Amino acid sequence: MGGVLGTYDGPGVRHLLEEAGVLDILARKGFTSCAVEVETAGRALPHALLYGCKCGVRYLLLDACVGEAVVRPEFFAARGYALERALDFAVVHWVREQDPTARFSAARPPLPLQRHPGLGVLRHAFRVVVRMAGELQMDGVANVPKFFHDAVIFFRSRLFLFLDGKEQGRFEALLRDLAALPLGDASLALVGGGVRDAHGAVAQWEPGYLVFPIAPEIVAYFHSTSYADQVAASYAAHRFTWDPDALAATRASIATPA
Repeated sequence: MGGVLGTYDGPGVRHLLEEAGVLDILARKGFTSCAVEVETAGRALPHALLYGCKCGVRYLLLDACVGEAVVRPEFFAARGYALERALDFAVVHWVREQDPTARFSAARPPLPLQRHPGLGVLRHAFRVVVRMAGELQMDGVANVPKFFHDAVIFFRSRLFLFLDGKEQGRFEALLRDLAALPLGDASLALVGGGVRDAHGAVAQWEPGYLVFPIAPEIVAYFHSTSYADQVAASYAAHRFTWDPDALAATRASIATPA
């Protein structure tokens, strides 16, 4: 039971990544001898670690932690929607994809806590998790986005929505009101307490599940009038402003010498 979702070992994950086209992308970037290790020692959940070699050096390219969660019918009943059974989700608790051989540029600066540029394989990697969830007859794939920019990336893929309609509406209101900022700056503003709501209170980033639906039940929920009404009401009710001085202070606090 030490594998990803209790089923997939390192070679199995590597095979799925290969079928999803991830290894082809890495090969075009110069990475060879790609291998996946599933690490369990000292971890609450297994981590799938993808390594690749370039110019004789072995690099960590992808680190993902996937677990499981059950959402019971009571969650949906509290939101005016009836479900007869609990829903089972594969949950991506952590994912990092990086190219340690690349450098950031003025046109593409780092996002919060990003140490290396990305590889451009994240969407392909999530196809692997979706495939795993489907093979295990789960109802969907969920993620708790650590930062605002993570949620935006998933949402703009047109595949993920917050499970709570009120949270989805608040998120879309943040998107609307922070649209003038580059995505990384919008995340920093939220992290640094530089975003305030209509009452002047600091807007917090405390996300719930962002979900890619698989089973008909969760697809129907996202298409329901109940969900749409909650999104619309929350979107209309929220207004946000951001403070350029607070954003500048947050930038300065995380800046590191070159």
